[in-house]
Amino acid sequence: MTDSARGWSTWLIASLCLLFQFVVQLQPSAMIPALEADLSLGAEELGFLTSSYFISYLVCQIPSGWLLDRLGPRKVMAASSLLTAFGLVWFSLAESLESAVGARIALGVFGAPAFPAAALVASRWFASRRFTVMLGLTESFTLLGGVLVDLALPGLVETGGRSGSGVLLASIALFLGLACAFITRDRPSRGHLGPPSASDPRDPFERSLLAVMVDGRIWVAAFHGGLFFSVIAAFGGLWGVPFLSLRLGIDPARAAHVMALVFIAGALGAPLIGLVAARRRLRGLVLLASSIACSGAAFVLVYATDSEIPIYLALLVIGFFSGAYALDLALVVDVVADGRRGFAMGLANLVLGIVGGPMMLTLMGRGIVRSGADPSGSVLEASLAQVTAGLAWFAWGLALLVPLGFLLLLVNRALTRGPRD
Repeated sequence: MTDSARGWSTWLIASLCLLFQFVVQLQPSAMIPALEADLSLGAEELGFLTSSYFISYLVCQIPSGWLLDRLGPRKVMAASSLLTAFGLVWFSLAESLESAVGARIALGVFGAPAFPAAALVASRWFASRRFTVMLGLTESFTLLGGVLVDLALPGLVETGGRSGSGVLLASIALFLGLACAFITRDRPSRGHLGPPSASDPRDPFERSLLAVMVDGRIWVAAFHGGLFFSVIAAFGGLWGVPFLSLRLGIDPARAAHVMALVFIAGALGAPLIGLVAARRRLRGLVLLASSIACSGAAFVLVYATDSEIPIYLALLVIGFFSGAYALDLALVVDVVADGRRGFAMGLANLVLGIVGGPMMLTLMGRGIVRSGADPSGSVLEASLAQVTAGLAWFAWGLALLVPLGFLLLLVNRALTRGPRD
């Protein structure tokens, strides 16, 4: 097999592993009735069970990135998938809340390498000018696949039950693990194709993990990417549906269908933005333009009149330009030496995930409660004014994209003074 064919096959398998981890994340939401009946769970216990995966997933981002640098993507992805198969069987057979939570925590640990591995594969197997495109395609692949999985997973659970669907998913994880072990490779045979190292490999500090952790450029880029990601994780993942239901005067089921515009636009935007910003000297400008567009659309969405057209357009714009977070990760790749890129991706994904998920969700939730909503009531019972008060945190949070975008523009310009891609 040629390096080109091997690179595409390795990228495809890494993307499938990332998509499958998205399936694992969604699994409890597709079997809520079965979990409530089998384990006698209430709403609070169900929320704890669901969140247990994300806690261990985020905590293990940095260790998984370190393992990727030490052992290579092939071994880590293979082990991750095989252990995930074990975790899925455990979760499907759990007969108590404690056992189910333990299984979900383990699944978060086992699935943690999926994203940094996919990013590391893209940086090693494809030239610098193609990295943003490939990472965008990975995100597009995951989002579109996630939409399809969201439609198919409930039917799978209904047909096979909690145990049957779990065993089937475990079989898929086992297949992916074997594919990683026998098909993928760590890097091309003729050497590294990705961006050249930005650090001097002769300097021990530049090669250290500490140098990565104290690099302010990585933290700014990761925080900036997290704001983009909040469009998918915080708005698209929770608060967007009740907001659209109230703003447009439609039922939650139809609002969920409208919300699909954000995910579809994001799936289109990620690779297209990466293509436009293929040359490093353009990335800062594209990143800044995406920041302005996404921030402006968020204010239109939250504060526009009840006219449907501006709301639909704003959904398309924030979804499309949220895919620019791939450019933030491209900057992380550009400033870190090759032997530390897995660790850097793990650190960036940790910061990105916290900002885009728990931090933004907490701020928006507190905004709704402070506006007078009942903390113990359903979010669907809140008024439009109360939900809008929560989403004000979302809009003003995305406003930070613009000043941070200017700062990253300067960082990208400094990087272009080095070797041109």
